[in-house]
Amino acid sequence: MSTKQVFGTLVSAEDALDTILGRVKPVMDTEMVGLHEADGRVVAEDLKSTLNVPAFDRAAMDGYAVIAEDLAEAAMLRTVGQAFAGKPFTKAIKRGECVQIATGAPIPKGANAVVMQESAVVVGSAVSFRIPVKRGEHIATKACDIGKGQVVLRRGTILGPGQIAAIAIIGKAKVKVYVRPKVLVFTTGDEVAAPGKPLKSGQVYDCNSFALLSVAARSGAEVTYRPNVKDTPDALKKVVTEASKQFDAIVFSGGTSVGAHDFANEVVGALGHVHVHGVAIKPGKPVLFGSVGRCAVFGMPGYPTSCLLTAKLFLAPAVRRMAHNHSLDRAQRTVTLGHEVKQDKTKQILLPVKVDDHDVAWSTFKDSGSITSLSESVGYIEIDAGDGVVQKGSAAVVRIIR
Repeated sequence: MSTKQVFGTLVSAEDALDTILGRVKPVMDTEMVGLHEADGRVVAEDLKSTLNVPAFDRAAMDGYAVIAEDLAEAAMLRTVGQAFAGKPFTKAIKRGECVQIATGAPIPKGANAVVMQESAVVVGSAVSFRIPVKRGEHIATKACDIGKGQVVLRRGTILGPGQIAAIAIIGKAKVKVYVRPKVLVFTTGDEVAAPGKPLKSGQVYDCNSFALLSVAARSGAEVTYRPNVKDTPDALKKVVTEASKQFDAIVFSGGTSVGAHDFANEVVGALGHVHVHGVAIKPGKPVLFGSVGRCAVFGMPGYPTSCLLTAKLFLAPAVRRMAHNHSLDRAQRTVTLGHEVKQDKTKQILLPVKVDDHDVAWSTFKDSGSITSLSESVGYIEIDAGDGVVQKGSAAVVRIIR
């Protein structure tokens, strides 16, 4: 592998993403998980209820269960008992009687309405009512929330607190979900050391892997971290060959440009296919996407700012597709530019910014190698290619990095 590396024709970010999303496939394996570990997972089948919710007519608020016809005019009713959630009043009430009832308690037999506690006055063992009530008032009827046989959640639903509560309320302790795509993350380079280990002369700590781990995990992947791979074609080839048989995607940073120690394009091309190598964005041009067998391979630039920005642009949506997560990461904020920005003639600029209390955006970009370009930002603004200047005060949209 001694062929000189060169970029092919640079493609736009939009075309690169279309290529990537056109080639990654959703993971179809499923598994059953308990509700305590279901948050963020994707439902793999339509989920039907086997019971009614509520299973009985129940009080919608604290008050008194009555027969509505008794209150056609002001009336005094005798209290014959109490009803609480889990402790119902088991007898039937008759005309002239009422039962004190708590929210959620079953409606006693014979009763057909609930009067709010605030609308009643206790007089010894009786209760005075001075306003009429309609049949069914303040009663949640049987199956008014969920009916037996009703589809509670559709296949493809992303589970959050509300959806998990809906599964629990129909009595299911587990739910069938799609298996998370398995993603391996590592970085390349003899100069990279894992955090926590002493640095040798000329080394830097690996920050890219942990940024990539976060992006992939937040997008729905089961992530695995591997210590960095040496700067040789054989070392990279060995790791990619083995990992492609075990993982749905491989993501690494470094080695994707065209320098003497950039072997990613050669290695991936020799083992499989390179579909994208070089995107017309700044920073982040040396992005690589390929495939080895069924495994997607992402090569991100080695500089931290470039690495994280391209991960948000390309890796995140690809992992979401593999994970059946059809939601789009659209968090954004409309701002005003605090300074002018000169366009690049051939590449789209991804400009990291911070935003002040007056919704004015200011660049945090130092250079592609400075991680604080992003750690001090809330997101980035896309500046289209051109030969002009985007003026101070112009409206812009910040794409939030979370």
